Amino acid sequence: MIVYDAQRRPLALGSEVGRGGEAAVYRLAGQPAVLAKLYHRAPRPGYDLKLAWMQAHPPTDPTQSLGHASIAWPTQLLYDARGALVGYAMVHVQNAVPLLLVFNPRLRAKTLPNFNRRYLHRTARNLAAALGALHATNYVVGDLNESNVMVMPSALVTLIDADSFQVQRRVGAKPVLHPCPVGKPEYTPPELQGRTFAEVPRQPEHDRFGLAVLVFQLLMEGNHPFRALWLAASDPPPVEARIRDGHWPYASKPGLPIAPPRHAPALDSLHPELATLMRLCFVDGHARPASRPTPEAWERAIATAEKALVTCRQGHFYSRHLAQCPSCAVLAAAAQSPAAQPAPALARVPTAGAAPRLAPSLPGWLAALSRPAAAAVQPARVLCRVCQHANPGDEVYCQNCAARLAGKRACPHCGRGIPQNARFCPRCGLRVV
Repeated sequence: MIVYDAQRRPLALGSEVGRGGEAAVYRLAGQPAVLAKLYHRAPRPGYDLKLAWMQAHPPTDPTQSLGHASIAWPTQLLYDARGALVGYAMVHVQNAVPLLLVFNPRLRAKTLPNFNRRYLHRTARNLAAALGALHATNYVVGDLNESNVMVMPSALVTLIDADSFQVQRRVGAKPVLHPCPVGKPEYTPPELQGRTFAEVPRQPEHDRFGLAVLVFQLLMEGNHPFRALWLAASDPPPVEARIRDGHWPYASKPGLPIAPPRHAPALDSLHPELATLMRLCFVDGHARPASRPTPEAWERAIATAEKALVTCRQGHFYSRHLAQCPSCAVLAAAAQSPAAQPAPALARVPTAGAAPRLAPSLPGWLAALSRPAAAAVQPARVLCRVCQHANPGDEVYCQNCAARLAGKRACPHCGRGIPQNARFCPRCGLRVV
């Protein structure tokens, strides 16, 4: 299939890499760093003007100096043989996974096993930086959720589906708004719950709510901030109803029959500055949307929290303000729980062919914490050849510039960095070759 750029030059499409309800994404032949997003049907009226404005007015990318695109921005418009708009070209972000596979502990263990809590903080910080760059140029995402954020193994992020962003262009002195027509209720602020998105001008504070939800999910083992334990006899309301009514389970409200969910980390496991911003968003921000923290405020707080991370003897990362490692405390409590004890043997011969009785399994994120680890190791520091930052010896990517460290590879068991010629991991002690 052939498409054409604005100068009527033909571009050959390669293989399809993804498909959604409105469009499909293809490689461009001979251009491995570029993808083409083509609509199944003629785009909405005014899309050509919207995309042309975006192409001419891109935001400043916060990771441009690293050679990474934090936003998959339209770089050129694509047309069919008759000159009708059919889509646009954008950067191809390779080796990235959706954010859902990062904040869900069980999925993260399969897709990015080297992601520890420091990497989760860095992902959240990079996400805040990308959103701040958009807001600084008067763009609003509108539909900020876990499926339109891609994450690299180095914790760099890329916002995708830029054509759905809210855009305000100018025709002379007159502003013309192209609203974001879509949204997910679980990432939608209370004042927009139940509204028709295509008819509502989005504001930066609406994005700030979605950002806080994603940061919460990244740093709270994938839990949604409004996921709760319902204490009443009636059926529990859905998450979007709790958002609408401001029923945040981590806030003390007398008479409200909710509590934080079982097995979820405590709010005070977050660095105090992060916990404060969560309350500003989900408590103060319920009645006063303007009080929700800005992306810049999240950037600063996450940077502070990342610097405060320490490791226990089992290799778990936790915030320095805590008296003990919360992961170890949870594992110790689980080990003492009656449900975690093996069932007593039956004083009879089992029926032939009967399935063996299995011990109750731990939640996925808790099981991941219980993997055996060697005592804390203090490996030599590794100097980044790009920015000269001194990194801990068990890192795979530079903590400062995210470049891959020379001579490092990831342990297939625990994900930590190991020398290329190592036969055993110095962190977990398991054989790697």
